[in-house]
Amino acid sequence: MLFKRLMSSTVSRRAPTNLFQLFPKTFPNAQIRFRVDQKSLRKEYRLLQQESHPDSNIDHGSELKYDDSTSSLLNKAYSTLKDSLARSQHILELNGIDLKQDEISKKYSTKDHELLFDILDIHENLENVSNETELEKLKEENDERIESSEDSLEQFFKDQNYEDAAVETIRLKYWWNIDNAIKNWEPGKPVNLTH
Repeated sequence: MLFKRLMSSTVSRRAPTNLFQLFPKTFPNAQIRFRVDQKSLRKEYRLLQQESHPDSNIDHGSELKYDDSTSSLLNKAYSTLKDSLARSQHILELNGIDLKQDEISKKYSTKDHELLFDILDIHENLENVSNETELEKLKEENDERIESSEDSLEQFFKDQNYEDAAVETIRLKYWWNIDNAIKNWEPGKPVNLTH
């Protein structure tokens, strides 16, 4: 029922800035943190989806209406918070750094001079892969990079070091793009990395 009260005030004043507040059991007091208990978040999400379903929205005579925007907001919040990259971008946005804006993203991209060279090397290695064994080795290396970035982000956010967190988030975005390129790899097909 807490969700219904929260959503009724949210629906009337648009989406909250802090998506963490939509999951009060997983994030008590709307606590913003990078590490997330995925099982707890998923469980709370399913419960909130049930609560927000139109068939369960009649409160003994009060007709509190939930439209598609309620479900949409909950879906957006869950998608954002379950994904380490989107969650990091959201935390940064809550702290005044919106990496979705090209100008801001470029500002932080240029702070890591070695990243471009690393990406070019990895891209070349991926293009030269000739079998699944080589591909699996690249995947393992990239998984380690993702884990390392996530560990760094956790510490940066604990320390409220948002400048370094922004640079690391851009790095994480590249690692996720490489992960997607690895998943889509096919022999003889060109490798495309997005940024």
